[in-house]
Amino acid sequence: MIVLNKNQTTNFVATLFELSTLTNPNYLFKFTSDQTKVSYYTIMTDISTNKTRYNEFNFIEGVDDAVNGSLILGKGGFYSYEIFEQVSSTNLDPTGLTKVEEGKVKLLDSTYTPSYTQHTNATNTNIVYNPSL
Repeated sequence: MIVLNKNQTTNFVATLFELSTLTNPNYLFKFTSDQTKVSYYTIMTDISTNKTRYNEFNFIEGVDDAVNGSLILGKGGFYSYEIFEQVSSTNLDPTGLTKVEEGKVKLLDSTYTPSYTQHTNATNTNIVYNPSL
């Protein structure tokens, strides 16, 4: 699982070489929120020094520049990701592309405060199911 931070740059590593068929591919990333099912697309540049062993990427969360490895994702939580290889450095549509990896991402958002409503009964007594009554 890859862990990303909201409004920060995160380096992460994947292994894409063994399933890639193109000589020098550009990689299209698709992130889909597990909660909302909304998908986000970006193209990231491979900055690794040994592409046959690993692929390293710089992902910037909080900036809207999809063709340069930057996105504004939704709320913190879990996302599925898919990585596709392609020749284009600007195409953000995965239709017809070869998928070379998939997995999970956890987006951490330190500014998120969950809201909840606490329910109490008027007498502050516990109500327990009793099948013998």
